[in-house]
Amino acid sequence: MSYYLILILGCLSALSLSTANEVPTIAISCGNTKLETLPKYQQYMGTLEFKKMLLSLWDEDTKVVMVLENELSLEDFTMKGTDGHSLFQLFENSEDRRFFPSVDQPEKALEMLSKNDFAVKVYNADTYKNSSGKIIALADLNENIHDSNDDSRQTTLLKHNNEVSKIFTDLCTQYTNVVLVFSGKVNPWIEKSDASNAHHLVTRHLMAVDGKSEIFKIVDPKGKSLIYSVSYPTLSVDNGPDTPLEPSNTNTDVYLDDSRESLLKVGITFSVNGTKVILRFRFERITFSWELKSIEYERDSSIIQLSPKQPIGAQKGLSYFSAGPVIFSNDSIVLKFDGKFQVQPWLTSESPKFSDPQEQNSFFTPPILAGLFVTAIMLFIVTWGITMIMDIKTMDRFDDPKGKTITINVAE
Repeated sequence: MSYYLILILGCLSALSLSTANEVPTIAISCGNTKLETLPKYQQYMGTLEFKKMLLSLWDEDTKVVMVLENELSLEDFTMKGTDGHSLFQLFENSEDRRFFPSVDQPEKALEMLSKNDFAVKVYNADTYKNSSGKIIALADLNENIHDSNDDSRQTTLLKHNNEVSKIFTDLCTQYTNVVLVFSGKVNPWIEKSDASNAHHLVTRHLMAVDGKSEIFKIVDPKGKSLIYSVSYPTLSVDNGPDTPLEPSNTNTDVYLDDSRESLLKVGITFSVNGTKVILRFRFERITFSWELKSIEYERDSSIIQLSPKQPIGAQKGLSYFSAGPVIFSNDSIVLKFDGKFQVQPWLTSESPKFSDPQEQNSFFTPPILAGLFVTAIMLFIVTWGITMIMDIKTMDRFDDPKGKTITINVAE
């Protein structure tokens, strides 16, 4: 009975955590601060715990500034620019940093600090001048970056990275010890219900289902697969310039080959400088998962296999999503999707609609691996000890006290 009670309570706690307004948070510092005493990785942090963390970082010799985005999610940190680097290069290049993937309402923690003799002041060049006492500066990046246009979002994030970099550089120039905490107000995947103030998760069907931005979208005639990109792919031959592929006006039919159960080919015709080009996406199914093995590039009756730079696949019934860029290439040809890219073959729904994307982040974190290693050592020691105890044998013969005693004759 107690086992089922624990299971039910665990499910309820997990549900309450999943519906909270949690945002990723990262902290960087310069000088001699208490940031080094914080754990390098902590999956979840509540509002009260985050408030205590801010309290621990502050002292009379340390300037603490908090920068807030209107909307922030983990995808913003994993998104990369055309140069292959993170949009937040300040955090990518910072050696002394701490990352917290899930912090519950960090803005509320600031409000709680303001009731504990702290002055939360709007950040500017004179925030710390001619001031004393417990001060935490707040820089509010109040521009809404949640936009359906991928380019504007990336541009805004890059601009905000420059603003945060300027704040951090100016503070480190003026003061010896500085801690900058970057977080958000709202997770864009969580919104309030119209009927109540309770938060609920937004299903991540993503781009192609909303019908707002369908620049590059392929749905095969039988509705078995769905391929989407926020922009047309570009083609580079022999390290030449990137040439955008344009849809062919003469033949817009989608090619489909589903003659084999474990293989699915979906293709479409493009035009490059007046020349016909066909791209065929080759999907393979392996037991309970699928993978986009390659893209067949056909031009002038010659077919070339373009392989992805990173594995593209997911479990059956889930889609694959990447913030981009996604690159397919061989020795001389490079096909690149610069923006958001999402694919799913063997759709399970009747209408052409993406299922939830499979999580691409690594499951095994360093603390998990360390725990498994220590557990393996402990199991080995316990197993060895039990084996040694079981090998102990007791005597099976004893002297009879009523029998004749042993007599030993000693000759002189």
